[in-house]
Parts: sequence; structure tokens; C-alpha cells
Amino acid sequence: MAGRTTIRVAVPRGWARGILAGVEAAFAGWAITTVVTMIGYLSLRSNTWMNDTTPRDALALGGDLWVAVVGGTSVAGGVSYRVIPTLFGVFLVMLVRLLLRTTTGFPRSSALFAVPGFLLTSWFLSGASGSHSQWWTGTLGAILIPLIGSIWFAASSYVRDSEAPSMQHWISGGFKMGGLMSLVTVVASAVAALVALVAGWGRASGIHELLGASSMMDTIFIVGGQVLFAPTMMAWAAAWWSGAGFMTATDSLHSPTVVGTGPIPPIPLLGTVPETAPGNWVVLVPVVLGIACGVASARLYRRSHLLHQSAQGVLASVVFVVIMGVWMWSATVSMGSVRLSFMGPLVGWSTLFLFLEIALPAMLVALATHPTTLALVGQGAGRVRSEGEALRRRRAERASREAATASLISEKEGAGSSPQRDEAWAEPGEKAESESAEPEGTDEAWAEPADKDDEGDADDPEAKGTKGEGLN
Repeated sequence: MAGRTTIRVAVPRGWARGILAGVEAAFAGWAITTVVTMIGYLSLRSNTWMNDTTPRDALALGGDLWVAVVGGTSVAGGVSYRVIPTLFGVFLVMLVRLLLRTTTGFPRSSALFAVPGFLLTSWFLSGASGSHSQWWTGTLGAILIPLIGSIWFAASSYVRDSEAPSMQHWISGGFKMGGLMSLVTVVASAVAALVALVAGWGRASGIHELLGASSMMDTIFIVGGQVLFAPTMMAWAAAWWSGAGFMTATDSLHSPTVVGTGPIPPIPLLGTVPETAPGNWVVLVPVVLGIACGVASARLYRRSHLLHQSAQGVLASVVFVVIMGVWMWSATVSMGSVRLSFMGPLVGWSTLFLFLEIALPAMLVALATHPTTLALVGQGAGRVRSEGEALRRRRAERASREAATASLISEKEGAGSSPQRDEAWAEPGEKAESESAEPEGTDEAWAEPADKDDEGDADDPEAKGTKGEGLN
């Protein structure tokens, strides 16, 4: 048909660079996990409990660890295990972000092609090297890791574009504001986790001794393995002081108001779990953080239009919720089929509480301190004051009229009940009649000057002549 619109679908320039960045990041992550596993095997193979372990088993364990990094599940003895070393996942996100620098100068959408490159490579490596892992269970993590890295790279390009229109400015401001709130939450959680570690150091040390580490290398691997879960412990701390709490077993909840009574797994880090419930006042901490973020955002990311400021706050809240949700999900653990089938924060409740306590106050403070908002509030306050003054004036006038009416009625009633008052009222009338008679004499007085004028004209010779002519 003539004039029909043709739609062409084409991949952006630089898409191959994006795919290559994803492939390189996946291969680098798998290689690191495999190499670390082999180093551990070579260091611990002298132990008696490692006699039956072969280098092939160590290589397969490296593949299983790679699946764990991307959030996959491994099955051993009919029991499913899912434990994500979140610190290594953060490293992979940063690696993807770094490798995507090769797409600089190309359309921003080319960075998103790192997702299929990373996903396909992860599937291949998981299926080829893992022995107990289920390669397809790591799909979500294999998508999220490159997606977060590519969005981070694309969002940072908005910041470098100084000539972008104002709409792009509030987009970049939304990403930066969301990143600021997330960074503040992570730092506060790290401080809380450090405090918990210091407070529970004795219990953690006791659990470490129960593991029977017989050499320095054993201690290094035990401690190093737990360091990889540092973001997990920080997420648990954030869930705790948000009020939602976290689970150390399916029947053991720990929150500011509840202390779980069940036994904990023999993991040294779990010795830092709080043993007391201080109360709901703990949730004031994230609220204060949210207000502080709002004040900082109002100074750093101010937009001239209130609409752009509102859109920026909404985008920042979305970024914050996504980051918190992914963080809380990655901090969940499954180490068994009964009590230990779920450990970690309650993802939905923790994310919701953190949004209400940090993101929402920050957005409201930034909007409340905007110059347009302050001007509108000032106009409204002035209008309210003027209306209040007018209302008070009308009430005062009404009260004065009512008082005057009441006094007049009382005077009339008093006049009707006293004859002397009638005489008193009559006297002014008589005076008025006498005064009304006086104007007659006054007319005569006003008439006299006319007569005098005539007399003056009579003495004037010219006036006499004029009168004579008029008569003739």
C-alpha cells in the first residue's frame, strides 16, 4: 500500500562490545572461583577428611561455587542449598561496569547487550563444570548482575552530559539521589554489623573453635569464606533495625521487639545475632537517616521546577527500592530442608519498611524545602491570615451592631416606662420649632443687600442712564 509506514528494527552500534563485556565478566568470575577452589584443595588435601577428594572433584566444586555466586541452587543428598557470596556478586557488578567502558561513544542501549552475553556464558559454564548444581536456577542472578552493571554505566553517562536538557538532569539526579540513599543505608548497616560483631565477638570465637581449625590455612579459609558474606550480614543488620527483622531458622525471628529462642547453625558470624530486644525506638535510626538524606538531596540535587523535583524524588525512590529488594533477596539463605530451609531477612517487609523510613522521608523533605513549595505555603499562610483578620473584623462589627441595637432597645423600653422621659423628649422638639421660625428673619436679612445694591445704582450716573434707556 502506498504511503504505508515502514518500521525498521536494528541493533544499536556497539552492541558487539556490550556482548563481549558480558562474556568477559562471566569467564573472569568463573575463573576466579575455580582458581580459588583449586588453591584451597591444594592447601587442605593433606587433611584426613580430604583423602577421598580428587582434583576433578575440586574443579566441579568450583563450578558449583560459580552457580552459588549467581544465586543458583545445589543439591546434595537430596537437600537443596542456596548460599550467595554477595561480596563476590558486588565485585562482578563492578567488573561489568568497568568492562563496559569499551562502549563509550556508542548509544547507551549498547551496554544492555552485556546481559545476554553474561547469561549465555554463565549457563554454559554452570552446565559444563558443576556437579551438584542446577545450572538453570542461577538465571535470575545471571540477569541481575550484568543488568545492574549496565544500568549503572548508562546512568553515569547522564552525569557526564553537561549539555543535556533539564529532563535528563532530573533523571540523572534521580539516579544519584537513589544511589545516595542506598549508600547511606549500606554504610549505616555496615556500622551496625560492626557493632554487633564487637558485641558478640566472644560467642563468634567460641563457634569458630568448635569448627576445629587445626592450622593457619584452615583459619584463613574459614574467615575468608565468611568475609564473602559481609554484604549478607549488613543486609541482616538493615532488616533488623528497620523493624522487619530476619530469620535464623524458620521458627526463629530476630527483630527489635522479638528474640528468637531456637538454636543457630554453627557459623561464627551468627554468634553476633542480638540476644536482646531493645524496642521499637530502634526504627528512629533509619527515619533520621532518611531526613538527613532529604536535607542533603535538597542541597545537592535541587531542580528549578517543582514538577522535576517531584519526578526526581519518585525515580530516586524506585532506584532505592530496587537496590534494597535485590540486596535483601541476595541475603536470603537455604541450608536444609526443615528449620534451615529459609534464613535471612523477610524480603518484602524489609524493603517496604526501608522505603517508608528512608526513601519517603527523604523525598518529602526535598519537596517541602523547595522554593516553590515555600512560596506556596507563604501565600497560603498570608491568605489564611487575611481571611482570619477579615473574619475577626466582621465578628467585631456584628458584635458592635448587636450591642448598639440592644442599647437602643433598652433606651426605648426605659422611655416608654417614664413620663418624665417623655417631657424630656418633648423639649428638644419645641426647641426645634423655635429654631425653624428663625429663617424668616434670616430671609429679610439676606434681602437687604439687594435693596442696598439698588440704592447704590441710583447714585451711579451710568446706572441711571442705563435704566433710562431700558425704559425708553
